[in-house]
Amino acid sequence: MQYPAYPRFAVLLLIALSIAAGAVPARAADDRPINVLFLMMDQLHADALGCAGNRFVKTPNLDRLAAGGTRVTNAFCVVPYCSPTRAALITGKFPSSIGLGRNIAIGPLRARDALRIHDPVDTYLHHLAALGYHCHQLGKWHLGDPAQLSCFPDAKADEEVPAQLAATRLKAAGDDAYDDGPRPGEAEKYPANKHLRADVYMQKAVADGYHAFQKTATGGAKGDTGVMGRSALKPAFWEEVALTDHCIDLLKRHQNEPFAITWSVSPPHEPFIAPSPFYDLYDPATLPLPATFNERPAIWAKGTAAKLGGEFGEAGVREYLRCYYARISMMDQQVGRLLDALDQLKVADRTLIIFTSDHGNLVGEHGMIEKSTPALYDPLMRVPLIVRLPHKIAAGRTSDAYVSSVDVAPTLLDFLAAPALTNAHGRSFRSLLDNPPVTDDRPIFGERGDPAAAQPSRMIRTPHWKLTLTPRNQKELFDLQADPGEAKNLAAEAQFEPVIRQLTTQLVDHMKAVGDPAAAKFE
Repeated sequence: MQYPAYPRFAVLLLIALSIAAGAVPARAADDRPINVLFLMMDQLHADALGCAGNRFVKTPNLDRLAAGGTRVTNAFCVVPYCSPTRAALITGKFPSSIGLGRNIAIGPLRARDALRIHDPVDTYLHHLAALGYHCHQLGKWHLGDPAQLSCFPDAKADEEVPAQLAATRLKAAGDDAYDDGPRPGEAEKYPANKHLRADVYMQKAVADGYHAFQKTATGGAKGDTGVMGRSALKPAFWEEVALTDHCIDLLKRHQNEPFAITWSVSPPHEPFIAPSPFYDLYDPATLPLPATFNERPAIWAKGTAAKLGGEFGEAGVREYLRCYYARISMMDQQVGRLLDALDQLKVADRTLIIFTSDHGNLVGEHGMIEKSTPALYDPLMRVPLIVRLPHKIAAGRTSDAYVSSVDVAPTLLDFLAAPALTNAHGRSFRSLLDNPPVTDDRPIFGERGDPAAAQPSRMIRTPHWKLTLTPRNQKELFDLQADPGEAKNLAAEAQFEPVIRQLTTQLVDHMKAVGDPAAAKFE
């Protein structure tokens, strides 16, 4: 990991000097510091919320959160997979600038992965910890071992307590933790394993699609990838419920102290399974497919996302939507429990809530599902973003400003009047949430791939155009005003060469400015 060229003591000294100079945490009306509750789901499509206009998915608690705050409609991740964007969210830096172009290992290898995030590093959490905040990382981290960061003194307990609680509940319940056997129409049972934790019942069309996909699957796609259906494990015994219980315990513990707690859950990320009653909320036959479902570009046909969509077909993709929405609704219920806890503890008015996702997802666009494609389509890059702070952020509003993952940490510190990050690439979007809001249509930049490798991809997106480049001179240019679904690639049409040149210049200038090692490949 190529960290900034300053040692840990220098970071702490910078923070200390800022505090001494008058940078103290912003305070609520009762003169106590403003807290932070950072809520994150993994792989959540920006439009898969009721408050975003989706008439099918049921998200009453996230809709409630949006009603009390501002929803940003043009928020984008920097990389459409986990670790790089998660690093951007806490550092305010483009991942390429620190050499992070892939996912960091999980499990036993995470503490030794050369790209893991560890001290010394400048994150918003280190700044808050230096100001006396109790910082906790709950759930998915995907950046190495959080115990290797000084801002998380309780990292081991925050990881072990929810896991132990879930295991204890499951053992005590025995068979009562599981639904009975298959229902009519469920043609195949996929047996429980460490990943799925319970039997999964699949519809016949889905089971056929799974087996067809597995015949050609390779590497990490072998095995469980493509298993889709009703999980026999009842919701009360899912680990995310225990994680939420632990989060509520921490809210109670710190209700009279400043806290910065991250609640990060894996759903709706695969596996493509969901339990009743959430599974039963949705009828696949009623769930519409995207307008571009049959627009399948040959350039991406070999990717896992395209293969999954092709093998499952329309019936399978509708079942995928059912499970995807069900997983969202299950997590929405947990969000509701956290909002209720803030209200009951009387700390809601002095708690800044940020809700987002690390990246988006394909839910049938271009005939694809999931994220495993080299493309940088909007459904992969756009993310939901809701911010709430009573009396500071307007309630029930939307902002159409263009916001990037690298802007989240600077904004959070701005709201708390905390010392700013050193050399961050992002900027605070606090003024964009003002009433009346400030408009902003700056370009959005995206990355994919190891910057030192031969074939990284880079993207520039404006309100009008999107250009994606690879060093092999593969280009995609979309006129987003005429073609918001990104169905027609204009890159080969001579009339658009001036647009491509202008956007390429902007993109390379950006890459140089942030220290992206791949910049020379695109000049």
